[in-house]
Amino acid sequence: MADIKVPDSDQILAGVAAGRKFVLVTHSLTNSVEKQIDFLIATILKKYDREALQAALYSCVKEVVVNATKANAKRVFFEEQGLKFNDRDDYIEGMKRLKKLLSESWILEYGKKAKQRNMEVSITFTHNVDGLRVEVKNDADILPTDEERIRLKLAEGTTYDDLAAFYMKNADNTEGEGLGLVMNLLLLKAENINPALFRVGMVDGKSLARIEIPFSENFKSVRGINPDGFVRDDEIGFELDYRDES
Repeated sequence: MADIKVPDSDQILAGVAAGRKFVLVTHSLTNSVEKQIDFLIATILKKYDREALQAALYSCVKEVVVNATKANAKRVFFEEQGLKFNDRDDYIEGMKRLKKLLSESWILEYGKKAKQRNMEVSITFTHNVDGLRVEVKNDADILPTDEERIRLKLAEGTTYDDLAAFYMKNADNTEGEGLGLVMNLLLLKAENINPALFRVGMVDGKSLARIEIPFSENFKSVRGINPDGFVRDDEIGFELDYRDES
């Protein structure tokens, strides 16, 4: 891991060693942000001798960050098209138009437009000897119907024991709506992590995806305890800001 060249690596190593919380702030999932996420997860897991979780956790975090940045970009697209994001008919029409244009170049273009509108994604890592919590927030809200669809997909995912069984049933789902989130759930489940510790929803007008990884039986989930979905304490953390990246 020492050979991985990523920005602020010394700061990350020192902060994780001290048990500090990290917040990464960005508008799009650039290569440097991906490296930051991968390095930060690896450093935290190494500190607590949980390196075996690296592949599954990195895949899960990357998936929800991709979804968050796309959601902000999609919100900008709807505004440009004169469509109301929270109107069901407008939403259906907007998605029809978007699916004809969606590509890597589109994501890059609209990620920059989201940046111009100060629509950001924050990725928060909180950790201690009892567990790790990763929370990803973005500024685009979720339609109630979409939130319900996601919850149903996740509920369905809990009925499968492995990725292969789920894929066999859903391989012909050309839209793939919610499939990435279910893949997350199954990856965590394969590591004997309670699926209920992966949550997606709305908090204070923003979308929130939360992944909690217990390291000991003393780990306490925020679910049902703090309605805001955040741990508020006196610890000092680092904020790594990548909003100025092109």
